[in-house]
Amino acid sequence: MLGFFFGTVCLLGLVGMAKRAIHGGGGCHRHCGARGGWGGCGARRGRPGRRGDGFARAAGEVFKRRLRIDEEQEPIVDHALIDLRKSLKELMEELEGSRAAISGAFVAEVIDDAALASAFARHDDAIARARREVVSAMKQVHAVLDADQRKHAAEWLGSTDGGWV
Repeated sequence: MLGFFFGTVCLLGLVGMAKRAIHGGGGCHRHCGARGGWGGCGARRGRPGRRGDGFARAAGEVFKRRLRIDEEQEPIVDHALIDLRKSLKELMEELEGSRAAISGAFVAEVIDDAALASAFARHDDAIARARREVVSAMKQVHAVLDADQRKHAAEWLGSTDGGWV
């Protein structure tokens, strides 16, 4: 009986933490109108990149904790992670922003090749910028890690179980 009670309390705590993570600390309704439920702030309709910054920050903290990042390494790793989040956010915004152009090219009697080419050229530019930022962030983090930390990070990057963080 006590185990059932303890399990229920843990489950309720987990649900509460998940809701806070999705809503960025619970104050989500102030800027997007979402009130409760799973996946406010645009995630309700399955849009990528709309979880809020809380999830990305938490993943960064787990990354730093698992690599045992010390106080001297932390500012550099934090800066690299902030730049990385910013560039990936910009990439997702560009991809989402091109939905109207792609649907406009599709709605006509014949596919508008020029509109699609323009949208995909913007995608290519955004992907190239994101790629440069990913490489830059990796180099910054690599430079401050010691050999054991690099080995551990490389094992995570090469793992196939999806458990990077």
